[in-house]
Amino acid sequence: MSQGEVRKRTWTYDGKHREAWGFTVVIDGKRVRRSGYGSRAEAQEALDDLKHPAPAAPAPVASITLGEAFERYFQAKARKRSLAEDQKIAKHFKAEFGEKTPLADITASRISQYKTKRLAVKRGELTLSAAAINRPLALLRHLLRLACEEWEVLSSVPKIRLEKEGQGRLRWLTPEEATNLLTKCRKQKNAALVDLVEFALYTGLRQGEALGLTWDRVDRSRGVVLLEITKSGRRREVPLNVQADAVLAGRATPGKSEGLVFGTRSWYGFRSYWEAAVEATQLGDFRFHDLRHTFASWAIQRGATLPEVKDLLGHHSLAMVMRYAHLAPEHLRSAVSRLDTVLAQEPSGSGTRRAQEEELEAIKGSR
Repeated sequence: MSQGEVRKRTWTYDGKHREAWGFTVVIDGKRVRRSGYGSRAEAQEALDDLKHPAPAAPAPVASITLGEAFERYFQAKARKRSLAEDQKIAKHFKAEFGEKTPLADITASRISQYKTKRLAVKRGELTLSAAAINRPLALLRHLLRLACEEWEVLSSVPKIRLEKEGQGRLRWLTPEEATNLLTKCRKQKNAALVDLVEFALYTGLRQGEALGLTWDRVDRSRGVVLLEITKSGRRREVPLNVQADAVLAGRATPGKSEGLVFGTRSWYGFRSYWEAAVEATQLGDFRFHDLRHTFASWAIQRGATLPEVKDLLGHHSLAMVMRYAHLAPEHLRSAVSRLDTVLAQEPSGSGTRRAQEEELEAIKGSR
């Protein structure tokens, strides 16, 4: 394509002097001539438009409603462990925004209005926690990203700001409290309860991980249990200490290598007995998951490092175990102890420098 050049053409008509601007340019092998522009700037603008045409408008995005989007999401996530909870959240959003609402109409502004409404919700005297507000928003954000980046039915993802969350609840038992709890568990009618609680205390397993443990995943010869299904989606080996192994030894049946270690995957058969034991121990608002916090806290207090606890609990990052950092002051104390002699060295050095200066003065005086 030739560069082209804007030129002025003048002529006389009916005795009057006339002029106009135009150009000639070759585009894709074809000569294009334009004229009749009233000014150089107007002609130049037209030439530039020919040489650099505006990009074609993007193809229209297929329309999809919020209800259809969630239906497609659940088809793609049929094996997700939290599917039932996600379906409750979807029902909530369809009631809030409308099931037939086009997904493109779920804008940042509407989401912000929804969030403001949620921030004002009260349950008794308390407002919703940051986590209660963020979990539904996180699902909605994931849905919108899928619609935009994978399904290509949304031109852009609206910005969603989540609330800042604290480190979360941290409740753990002292050894005395744990001993008392185990004593109360032994008095319950469910004989497996004390084994389940003690095993959780010494392994840090989640409730579902412990209840779902099968004998074929237990390797006492190596001192480990293998977890195939975990919250993080990654398999991991959990080492057994003497107490955890003793629990398994007490429950093992010679020749049996299949079935559930604790007899059932359902918490329903344990729940009432657990609550009775907790109440009898007067632990207040203590949950089964707090046994996992207890395991981590005991490990930290007895010298385990944060990376070690991260691996034992099966977390992806150190961020999840930083809540236990205040229980391990020894590494900070050793770091501070390195400064013990800093000021002690300076006076010694200063004294040496003063002695050197006095010696130099003496030498000068002798001269």
